[in-house]
Amino acid sequence: MKEPQIVKNKLPIWLKVILLLFPFLIACCQFRVIDNDFWFLYKTGEYIVSNGFPHTDFLSMHSNMKLVVQQWLSTVIFYFVYSRLGRIGLFCLLYACYACICALTYRLNLLITKNELVSIVLAGVSDILIFNQLIVTRPQTFTFALLLAEIFILEKHVQTKKNIYLVGIPLVSLVLINFHASMWPMCFVFMLPYIAGAIPVKIKSFKLEPQGNLLALIAALTAGAITGFANPYGTDNMFYLIASYGQNQLGTTIYEMLPTDIGTHIGKLLFGLIILMIIIGFFYSRKPAFSVRFFCLFFGTLLLALLHRKGTPYFFIFGVSSFSYLIKDVEIKIPEKITPLLTRRVRIMLGALLIMFTVCLCGDYLVKSLVAEPGRMAHYERLDDVANILDKSGESVVLYANFSDGQYMEYKGFHPYIDGRAELFLIQNNEDFDYYSEYYELRSANMYYRDFTDKYQFNYLLLNGTSDRYLLMSLLYDDDFELRYENSEVYLFVRK
Repeated sequence: MKEPQIVKNKLPIWLKVILLLFPFLIACCQFRVIDNDFWFLYKTGEYIVSNGFPHTDFLSMHSNMKLVVQQWLSTVIFYFVYSRLGRIGLFCLLYACYACICALTYRLNLLITKNELVSIVLAGVSDILIFNQLIVTRPQTFTFALLLAEIFILEKHVQTKKNIYLVGIPLVSLVLINFHASMWPMCFVFMLPYIAGAIPVKIKSFKLEPQGNLLALIAALTAGAITGFANPYGTDNMFYLIASYGQNQLGTTIYEMLPTDIGTHIGKLLFGLIILMIIIGFFYSRKPAFSVRFFCLFFGTLLLALLHRKGTPYFFIFGVSSFSYLIKDVEIKIPEKITPLLTRRVRIMLGALLIMFTVCLCGDYLVKSLVAEPGRMAHYERLDDVANILDKSGESVVLYANFSDGQYMEYKGFHPYIDGRAELFLIQNNEDFDYYSEYYELRSANMYYRDFTDKYQFNYLLLNGTSDRYLLMSLLYDDDFELRYENSEVYLFVRK
């Protein structure tokens, strides 16, 4: 009979509940807003529910573009939630996903360290770091939870030596390919540290015992790859990441694809966390533990975070979990006098008050989120004014809108030149034309504006005073165009 593993630094249940709820309380004190990309996700989900899976673009003015909806299941969920429950329902969905991420992070750290205090503290650090900027109305919120579930499954397999847990890998693959296909390859990238750890190493006197069943892990990876075919777009979905984020302009023009530097908020958090880990590792006097899988997982996610800002959440989650293995033997004695002072009745009452406080605070900030970021809400109101003008024009609208405003105009029922689906406008994806490069040539004033406006025969141009500066200054002095609407940074020109 297998002996139960001892958990170090066990905490009183009331203290454990408080520490586990702490990241959620921090989250409740931060406003949520609808991410700009949500609008094209919503319209895509609406289209799929009504018409089935599209294969050519139906949102922009370029109807010849080949379309792969790589996050189709996420769009359908967003559509159903928002159409029935509105913004409150959408924010509740985010909080539910975040609660799942918090629970999985804690359970993974506890599985790795068998140290309750270390697990709760490090899980809290991960959860707090990812919430504010990264738990948004995008498919990535689902992806974090799915990849956490995968690592938990792999770790369970290693520690219990039971291959049955690996049945979950094809299931994770199946869900991820339909929720967020561009991140589907990460399902297998995150398996590589565990495959490396399952390879026995013996070099003279140096020896590493295999951690996990190598053949079973390779079989699970193969089964997961086969499961990936179960999606409405076949191999186009499976290789979407390679086609979209290779050698093209996205890596130098999209904010989240740029390398992480200390001048950004996310960069300060990343480098601050790395420095803190170095300090802890330096002053931790005991002989450090070593594991191939955690070594690879830590430095692999660190490299990912340094190369792209989009990769930072994976280090915040999995890099911190890997680091927890290094300090798993830390022991801190909880003063024994604390618990007897709190009777069972007092602990129940405090727990009930804490839960009530959390629920009320969460509800309060959910309601306040409806009017959060007045600047963004005011911008949407100005776009609503523009949409009303276009609706009343009584003519066919050929609309230029930029990368940031295009998706909202699609939500309002128009078909602009471009929107936030950056990779779709690359020729290697749409098999039509490289609209993305054309757009940035225009923004950079490397293209004569009349060549652009005459090519597409725009009769309306919705401009932003900052991102469309060249086009704005040109149209102001062009007698063929008239400024119909101006409010703050929003300008609407009409062709005379």
